Amino acid sequence: MNRSINILLVFFSFPAFAFIICVAFDIHFFNIPLAELPFKFHIFIGVATLLLLLIIRRSVSRWVGVSMTRDPERFIWSTPVSEERKKSVRLFLVMEGMLALFAGIAAYVLTKESWPVALVYGIMALDQFAFLAIAQSWFRVGVTHKAVVVADREVRLLFFSGLRRVETHQQTLYFEYIEDLQLFFPVNCIPEGKYGEFRTVLEERINRDRVFFSEGFKALN
Repeated sequence: MNRSINILLVFFSFPAFAFIICVAFDIHFFNIPLAELPFKFHIFIGVATLLLLLIIRRSVSRWVGVSMTRDPERFIWSTPVSEERKKSVRLFLVMEGMLALFAGIAAYVLTKESWPVALVYGIMALDQFAFLAIAQSWFRVGVTHKAVVVADREVRLLFFSGLRRVETHQQTLYFEYIEDLQLFFPVNCIPEGKYGEFRTVLEERINRDRVFFSEGFKALN
């Protein structure tokens, strides 16, 4: 979910900044001076609203997801995310927050009329830094009766229903399902020394007659 929303944010940011630049430098489009458009502020409001909805969707999903993992009793087995993974997550969150902050400042500097868009990027940056400061201790990998739950900068649910194959490849654990569906998460989400426990709990929850475990997965220790 986090990845798809990030793609949408980038996708809509390009035309948003193209319009901001056109307004800032009075660029003509089909001989129409965009800086003099009577409804340009409505366009800024529309773009800002769209970006804000995407940010809210991502933020709610992420905050609700990680808050659910705060209670280890929800799981049959669980462990905090490894320190190595936390370092990677912190780096990504800081980078995303700084990019959002820079985008907001750039939009406002180019033209103050784009303040709604700049404000939304500021909210995005604030959400990133708040999540980084508050939610790190909630990052967790857990196994329930129905799924594997991985919660760090995004929340992944890997259900057992319809599962056909579990394998590892290039430090990634893949869950392959019927109808060619594939879900995955980084192996280093699980701390070293916990791989064996994770594999044992997973094997107990899955019908071994229907699900294939690769040799790479069996070798996790």
